[in-house]
Amino acid sequence: MIDWSGEHGLQIGTSVVRDEHLLKGTWLLILLTALTSMTIHLLSGNSRAIPFFISESDYPGFERLVFTAGFTFAGVLLCALSMRLAHTFDSTSNQNLSHVAKWLGLISGVSLICMSWFNTHDHIIIHSMFAMAVFMGGYAWSFTTHLTLSNTPSLGHARRKVWMVVGAVSFAVMNLSLARPVRTHVIDGGLRDGTEIMNLSQSGINIAAPAEYILFLSLAMMLASFRFDLEARGNASEEVTPRQ
Repeated sequence: MIDWSGEHGLQIGTSVVRDEHLLKGTWLLILLTALTSMTIHLLSGNSRAIPFFISESDYPGFERLVFTAGFTFAGVLLCALSMRLAHTFDSTSNQNLSHVAKWLGLISGVSLICMSWFNTHDHIIIHSMFAMAVFMGGYAWSFTTHLTLSNTPSLGHARRKVWMVVGAVSFAVMNLSLARPVRTHVIDGGLRDGTEIMNLSQSGINIAAPAEYILFLSLAMMLASFRFDLEARGNASEEVTPRQ
């Protein structure tokens, strides 16, 4: 039996997964999955070119196992985390915003799971759609959750503002650098083979891939910054309890 409304975390039967641990486990798994699969892809000699997109490491071999399993589990954790943060940070003044944030988090988590099962080499269009849902949904989730905490500023609140700017700029750079190749090879050229499209678009990927790395890191850091808000909430609860 799962209880989403526990005071300090997600309760599964008699065990409790604290919010801080769920949060840290989620963003660490996301980063480690990307880093590990990309490293294996590079060292195994399977990389098509350098730099390459994170999703290119979803390639037949051990890197695919790491990529698919890691991001599938991370997607499940994202869904659980979106439920918990919506409950933990819920307030009477921002209930509607909390519901919006929860659903954006769920969309991000489900999209991450789906993205990990449609590799960019064979299903580039479907994969790209889910990847955009992850990036845009994750950003919107962090932003709306950030807004629900606007009345309780913390160190995390300040750091998120920085990473939001970094994420927005890197997302724009990534998409602008791919605009011409996508139009030329996909829209006008009608190509659908992921590897061929990426080979022909490498001049744009030389800019887009590093921008994607920064965007990916910024989203993970936005997520990690909620640790400070959880700590502030915990400290506030400890101060109130003795007075009662």
